[in-house]
Amino acid sequence: MKKRFVTSALAAGLVAALAACSGGEPPNSETDNGGNDGAAANSKLEDETQPAGNPKSGGRLRIMIRLDANELDPHKMSETSAFVINEQIYESLVESYRGEIKPAIAESWEQSADGLTLTFKLRDNAFFHSGKKVTSADVKYSIERIKNPATRAPRARSYEGITAVETPDPRTAILKLSKPNAAILTLLSTAASSIVDGDVVQRNNGLNTAVDGGSGPFKMVSRVAGQTIKLDKHTQYYVPNVPYLDGLDFTFNPDDNARAAAVRSGTVDFLWRPAPEFIDALKRDEKLKWYGGSGSLSLHLRLNTSKAPYNDVKVRQAIYYALDRQEILNVANSGYGTALNAGYLPPDRYGAIKANDVYGKPDLDKAKQLLTEAGFPNGFEAKLMVIATSAFQVRSAEVEQQQLAKIGIKVTIESVESTIADTKTKAADFDMYQSGFGLTYDPDERFSASFLKGGGLNYGNWTDPEYEELIVQARSELDRNKRAEIYQKAERILAERGPVAMTFLNADFDVVQKNVMGYKGDPTPTYRFYRNLWLDK
Repeated sequence: MKKRFVTSALAAGLVAALAACSGGEPPNSETDNGGNDGAAANSKLEDETQPAGNPKSGGRLRIMIRLDANELDPHKMSETSAFVINEQIYESLVESYRGEIKPAIAESWEQSADGLTLTFKLRDNAFFHSGKKVTSADVKYSIERIKNPATRAPRARSYEGITAVETPDPRTAILKLSKPNAAILTLLSTAASSIVDGDVVQRNNGLNTAVDGGSGPFKMVSRVAGQTIKLDKHTQYYVPNVPYLDGLDFTFNPDDNARAAAVRSGTVDFLWRPAPEFIDALKRDEKLKWYGGSGSLSLHLRLNTSKAPYNDVKVRQAIYYALDRQEILNVANSGYGTALNAGYLPPDRYGAIKANDVYGKPDLDKAKQLLTEAGFPNGFEAKLMVIATSAFQVRSAEVEQQQLAKIGIKVTIESVESTIADTKTKAADFDMYQSGFGLTYDPDERFSASFLKGGGLNYGNWTDPEYEELIVQARSELDRNKRAEIYQKAERILAERGPVAMTFLNADFDVVQKNVMGYKGDPTPTYRFYRNLWLDK
């Protein structure tokens, strides 16, 4: 098997990214009592205090998240909470864990010497929640569904190099590529590349409300939108004796105080990403355990380049020069994270601009000069849309409002519900939008979806031919160092004339009860390790 043909070009970069996974130390450093092998002293990815003996089976894990997802179709989703949930429900051909590509629905794979053919051998014991065996026909259906413009998959542009999917027998899926693709296995490992049951898609006219379209370790049994999602153990899951839990019960609450109180009182077992102002107190609570400290969410201020004056690069640059990213981080996220003064990638990630200093400290004189050159010597009025239930993003918007006022831009904050924000951004009906993107294992997935023409997350439809050429070129560059150099050029373009002002990379934490075992996190991020969690009763 030539299993490592593609991954050899990626592995060094991925492992390096994970080895330096911290998004920056929070302001109050403590001694690390976790085993995370070289991450920041305040970072902990797994539990070293596991009880002796085998994991115990049974019980249900109560998980609380801030917001439910608007879209749970894995091929259409864009919200982080959808990834958390769908990585329990759906499986992909392969999976990524701490920089290594591992078998999933495909038990093995080969790549041709020219890099243009990928042959996957599917395992014989993977079953959908409907009871149907997963076959190569499902692989073909799923990839073609993602590529189909009618699906409106946000990441469809990353799949454009897949020219055909052949199915010579039920257990063999052959992908044909137009060019060698350094990112292909990583792309196929994501939840956005989930292999789905086409019959279920057809019966439900999609997967947002379906309960049996996946083959993951847990299956959905009920959902009350915005309140609860109940998942039960998939008894035909291909990993023996996994999952250990009988089920996962998700609840949602946008109230930061209520979420922190819920884990302290023991009414939830797993608090996903508490608000930053509660982290210090929760970490000191001896009844609880904490994990995290690395960053996985990159925050930004997005400008609608499809309308004036944001289609003027000088106006965008004026806004970028006016922002004090460290102040935004300190106020919005209690200093937990890393200020981003360049492109999307944090300075310790593969492909990043290492100095991260395109803007550095605010330059108000430069910003005012650019506004004058653009024809706005006295500034202008603008609306900044933000999701009302996201407290740290509201705080970001409030700081940005004050900072932009210094150069004459009078910002009105428009607080909306997440469903309205989703509709308005997709329709390019906004001036500015305070938002964020989760990091991805490989830069291509994020860059293609968010900044290329036709990308499903390219709100405002920014285009730049030079940037696009670099991103497409990087996919087929198998030399890791050369590929990193291409991304660095693209990052500088994004920072200097792109549609977003990057603000900060957050630092994530999870807080759990003492009897929650088996936590082995991946800060890239992935949440597939939830199948290995268990309760020490």
